[in-house]
Amino acid sequence: MKKTLAVFFLSFVILLSGCSKQSTITNPPSISTGGINFKFDSAAIPSGVTVISATLTRTGYTSIIKNLNLISDSTADISLPAIQIGTWHLKVDAKNNDGTILYTGETDVQVLENVVVQLNLTLNPVATGMGTIYIFVTWGTINSGQWTDYGGNPVLTRNNNPITTNGVAYSKVLYDNGIYKMWYGSYFSGGAINIWYAESQNGIGWHTIGSNPVLTKGTSGSWDDYGVVPSLVMKINNQYRMYYMGSRGLNEMLNIGLALSSDGINWTKYGAPVMAATSQYYMIALSNIIIKDSTYLAYFNYNNSRSGSNNKIGMATSYDGINWTMYANNPILSATLTWEGGSIYFPTVVLDNNQYQMVYSNALQQNAFGMAISTDGYNFTKQSTPFFINSNTTENYVQIAYPDFKKLNSEYRIYYTGQAASGELSINLLKIPN
Repeated sequence: MKKTLAVFFLSFVILLSGCSKQSTITNPPSISTGGINFKFDSAAIPSGVTVISATLTRTGYTSIIKNLNLISDSTADISLPAIQIGTWHLKVDAKNNDGTILYTGETDVQVLENVVVQLNLTLNPVATGMGTIYIFVTWGTINSGQWTDYGGNPVLTRNNNPITTNGVAYSKVLYDNGIYKMWYGSYFSGGAINIWYAESQNGIGWHTIGSNPVLTKGTSGSWDDYGVVPSLVMKINNQYRMYYMGSRGLNEMLNIGLALSSDGINWTKYGAPVMAATSQYYMIALSNIIIKDSTYLAYFNYNNSRSGSNNKIGMATSYDGINWTMYANNPILSATLTWEGGSIYFPTVVLDNNQYQMVYSNALQQNAFGMAISTDGYNFTKQSTPFFINSNTTENYVQIAYPDFKKLNSEYRIYYTGQAASGELSINLLKIPN
């Protein structure tokens, strides 16, 4: 009789707890570890399979092996704690009572800090010692339980500003020479914004430096004569670069300008926009730049109309940070999920362990932050659900927006703008506890 080839699926989640202190596995010490938890449906396991064996291997590390006896163990779970972040090779075998491998599958696993990675691994039957292996990999959701809204929020309000404003927003933070530095937008009547500068020793208690904004709108008739908004600040060869958004009106074309400084306080505008709006990119809202292998990767949201109701996420590349080329396959992300509400914006990206992690917000409801993951910085896979929503804020904000996702001083942080029921805007902190 012809043998029927049965296939069963083993789904598991890699959950990184971070800063794990206990381990029974002899590996080089690491401050960034996590664990793998295997979960699968025992009812779907083929007849004859009694043991599941999972083996993790990595050059320079002790192999990690865990077995699950499907007859004696009460739960169909395998737990592997305290695994150092990085790339491991995973092999899963399904065996019978004699130890004969009946089904097998293997793949490389990229263990990331503070990210949940979901892989669907197909174990196929072994015939004459060989079997075809089918591997399906998807990225799961960030561990929202680890992201915590700071209990002392907000960390910056209009009261921190020497001039009474309607609110503060659009924070951009840089950790430089042991000091947390923030450039933020201050709102005035009519929606006009200028840029101020603040410092902190811990990234929580902030004080504004000086009694005047560090960057203001341009002279009448210039491309940024309505207002300026900080996009990001970088420090390259001891020179600060501020990319900023500017326009001639509230719903007019939004362009990206550049200003230069030696101290982060006194700025000289470059002149013409370095990213100019077009009919396709009617409003360019730059929010992040990553430098990888001497190439600047800029991430922004854009739309093609004054309404701004169809924001998509795009990117551009440059070799000098001044002359930019729009990516031919834009958009790299568009709103496809229910929670996104048809419009997404304000992407900020952290490149860590060769993984690009993007945090972005829904643009219309402004009540949730989502994440997408990429291995090349161009092709991102979104998580299906947001990892943080406004109902999780300590201040019960009616809206949250403009997430600034950073790894600062070896710690993941998100500075974001929260809007209270009164309408006041403030800057807040979302972090992963050590």
